[in-house]
Amino acid sequence: MIIRQNNDQLADCGSSIYLEAYPILTPLLDTRTNEYWLFHGCSQNNLCYLLHSGYDPRVSNIKGRFGGGFYLAENSSKSSRYIPCPGCGQNSIGTTSGCSCINQEDLEFSMVLYRAALGDVHVVLKYKREKYRCGPNRQLIRRPPKKTHGKELYDSVMGESMKNGGDRLKHREFILYDTGQAYPEYVIYFRRSAKNTLQRSNIEDLKKKCQNLLVNAL
Repeated sequence: MIIRQNNDQLADCGSSIYLEAYPILTPLLDTRTNEYWLFHGCSQNNLCYLLHSGYDPRVSNIKGRFGGGFYLAENSSKSSRYIPCPGCGQNSIGTTSGCSCINQEDLEFSMVLYRAALGDVHVVLKYKREKYRCGPNRQLIRRPPKKTHGKELYDSVMGESMKNGGDRLKHREFILYDTGQAYPEYVIYFRRSAKNTLQRSNIEDLKKKCQNLLVNAL
């Protein structure tokens, strides 16, 4: 599909030239489709569904920075932040608190390494919420933006990191909108060091600290 849409000339398009100048950290697997290995982290329940049925754009999370899509990363550390603790279900982006499990270093986490066909990538240097997340009538977006010339859509979106000239993200993120663009090639099992684990906050201790701060300030 991607090869046909780009007339088998993807290597000459602007995004391919851009990625030659600012390469993705993982290897380029196929120049005809701009296929790369990219990481994805999620809960164990979502992981089982993805491995069994694949990514379904109809039920994608619409709260992402770039609307409803399938989010991937070139850094495994970025994807790891979205994986909750298998013991308590906390300690990740999207959860409300840290982890209090006493056996944190014994818990096994899992992450997927996808073959992702990025195609003609829309590179985002200047983020605009109304363009990438909400449309003109505030409808939530579930597709890549249109190309500047013509009626065709890009195949994917890459939010550029501040290191490479972006204005929002510390690390790049890649967004796909079609279920056929990503194939789960490997499942990676790993353990985390407890040194990097956020501890569960105690609301009463936090209240006391705030009260003491106000008393001392006055």
